[in-house]
Amino acid sequence: MKGYSSLFSNVKYHSPASGDISYMGKGKNSLFAQYISKRTDVDVNGNLDVIAHGGATYIQIESAGKIHNLTARDAAKLIRKAPDYKNSKAVRLLSCNTGSIANGFAQNLANALGKPVYAPNNYIWATPTGKHFIAGRLENDRPDYSIKREFIKFVPGGNIYDK
Repeated sequence: MKGYSSLFSNVKYHSPASGDISYMGKGKNSLFAQYISKRTDVDVNGNLDVIAHGGATYIQIESAGKIHNLTARDAAKLIRKAPDYKNSKAVRLLSCNTGSIANGFAQNLANALGKPVYAPNNYIWATPTGKHFIAGRLENDRPDYSIKREFIKFVPGGNIYDK
């Protein structure tokens, strides 16, 4: 984490709903964050939801007006500072593709946190009413409903999918 102290001091925890944290800004590219904040399944089984843009090996945070890609280790340090983290049983990533590879971001985050992590194995989409689902993506940036996916559970110390 060398060189990240000022980065993490500038991170704002956007809390669109109780039991979650959002690392997305409030600009025009955060429509997903606005929609997902209306979901009805907040704090499912004691999960702390983390809302961020993501990929197979990173999540993105916005700090001081800039976007930064974080590794699981750095994200774990940031997530541990969240107000609801200590009482959570697990972490659920509302971040695209973070569970798409067996030894990727979600598995490394579970290892770093010592808690189970649930992550989508494809793109996560949200409707204006808060309904969310995991599916593929078409070339026009719309959901590909023919490719249905799911949340995968990653356990500390593991490196295989555990459904």
